[in-house]
Amino acid sequence: MDIRRRSSWHAVGRLVLTPVLLASIAVGSLTAVSLAQDATPEATPSGAVTRPGHIHTGTCDEVGEVVGPLENLAAPEGGAVGQSNALTAQTSFSNVGLTLDQILADNHVVNLHLSDEEIAVYIACGEIGGVLDANGALVIGLGETEGSGFSGIAYLAPGADGASTDVSVFLVEDR
Repeated sequence: MDIRRRSSWHAVGRLVLTPVLLASIAVGSLTAVSLAQDATPEATPSGAVTRPGHIHTGTCDEVGEVVGPLENLAAPEGGAVGQSNALTAQTSFSNVGLTLDQILADNHVVNLHLSDEEIAVYIACGEIGGVLDANGALVIGLGETEGSGFSGIAYLAPGADGASTDVSVFLVEDR
């Protein structure tokens, strides 16, 4: 096994562990704050890349219509801390107007796009399904599509209002 392949494997291990911990913290804080879904995206700094995401019907092989828009993913802003070679995750925290039970009742996916300008280019996708945790939340993997080099996880938890779902998405790009 060469060093590059071994390094990629370790990066995947960190990807799964770190975002899960972050998702637990982030989603826990979402219960205190209601995130409104706004049709007008927030302004981002000049040159910053944001990535649209949606909950779609279907599977990753056959992505259907959008049933829940997600806030665009973006890298955090500010001064870097810790190790200089750490992977930076792009994140998104959203509240969608469907319960988790409604989402799980049919085939749905979390699908991420390269950019607003290249919305037809899919970079990561994950089928929504698996084992619910003790709080009724679900963590799914987001695999790369089209050889994009992007992968991540999504954390879906029942909304505090009982009528929605909080969705946290974490995405990294291979080096």
